[in-house]
Amino acid sequence: MSNSSASAGNVVVIDSGLSSAWNTGRLVYQHDFYGNDNDVMVANANTHGALVTAEILENAPDVGIIALKVMPDDGSGASEANIEKALQWVVANADAYNITAVNLSLGGGAQTTAATTSISDELAALAAKRVLTVAAAGNSGDGGVSQSVSSYSADVNQICVSASTGDGAFPSWAQRSPSLTDVCADGTDVRITNLSGVTYTANGSSFAAPAVTAAVAKAQQAWVEQTGTRLTQSEFLDLARSTGKAMGTAGYFELDTDALLAKIAQSAPVSTAQSATTITVNASGAPAGGVNAHFKLLVDGKTVGQATVDSAAKDYSFTTNLTADQAHKVQVQYDNDGFVNGQDRNLFVNKVTINGTAHSPTAANVTYDKGALDGKDVVKGQSSMWWGGTLVVDAPAKDFPVQNFPVGAAPANTTITVNASGAAAGG
Repeated sequence: MSNSSASAGNVVVIDSGLSSAWNTGRLVYQHDFYGNDNDVMVANANTHGALVTAEILENAPDVGIIALKVMPDDGSGASEANIEKALQWVVANADAYNITAVNLSLGGGAQTTAATTSISDELAALAAKRVLTVAAAGNSGDGGVSQSVSSYSADVNQICVSASTGDGAFPSWAQRSPSLTDVCADGTDVRITNLSGVTYTANGSSFAAPAVTAAVAKAQQAWVEQTGTRLTQSEFLDLARSTGKAMGTAGYFELDTDALLAKIAQSAPVSTAQSATTITVNASGAPAGGVNAHFKLLVDGKTVGQATVDSAAKDYSFTTNLTADQAHKVQVQYDNDGFVNGQDRNLFVNKVTINGTAHSPTAANVTYDKGALDGKDVVKGQSSMWWGGTLVVDAPAKDFPVQNFPVGAAPANTTITVNASGAAAGG
């Protein structure tokens, strides 16, 4: 699977899997931690995870989906061990897959105070990365008398979502607590339409949480566009509270995604700190069949240029604007490896220089991602490039010094120079 992410990033759904009857969006990655394989598709058309995913996509159609299955096909229950394995995968791959949010529509338990579980360390790690986890508060309420939420949603490092009726009230079954519930969203008669055009209605905090997860993804996208960074959990909740709709029960509010996004557009500061960066890739190559080696240059996963490399070493220059005083991933992706009539086309990268600082392919901050750029089969950096392989330089913030520009003024372009050579194959 590709790790290419949609404009609003990738959202992880930890649940019971997916069904081809429902829109799965741009399915970026899937793994079944219950069945221990890479297929989360199930025969049950209306499996819980498919409905949750479909609702996220109806609210945020631009997100990519990462489906992690942790329970049987019928959604009868997930072991905490499988949930923890799934979250450990998220922690390890959050950066490589541009993960912005995690949806946990998993109930169980009745906590009246903040609680910790075996997954608390993973939730803390994700919060530190500004990957926001959204958890359903549960459906075992008694009219609000018990003031409790589900065990997972009681962790401080996630967003606890209680189900509302969408018009300022609570259904009797909704678990909620004025001290633990972070935000409320409509969880009654939520309409979700499948690929055949059939509309179903769903009830439960499981279907309140996806609306918040979608809002997180959209808010993070807007905030990154405004500031170059992501929102923390507390920053998102502050925005949600200030733009939400007060409910009939004091201390609770319902999410208003449109108002939240409007406030971001109006109030988020525009980053003017830019770095006019020069990146030089020194490389050589060997052709095969009359076709030279070709590579793309990416920064943080976005293509900023490409070049065909002949046999003589040359400098290949590219320009782009980058956020200053911030670490970036500079990626040289070899994309036309081939073997023709006994000739092997190759690309060799000797060093990558960023604003005068040289990075050797074997330096500690350089890795080689074999095959697809997906965070798998990653080894120490090496100069020889293989089919679809990407040399990744984790360039520190000091490589991109701040250059302040007046608001409204165009910053200088970043110049990226590639010194390379290659060899042809196949005409």
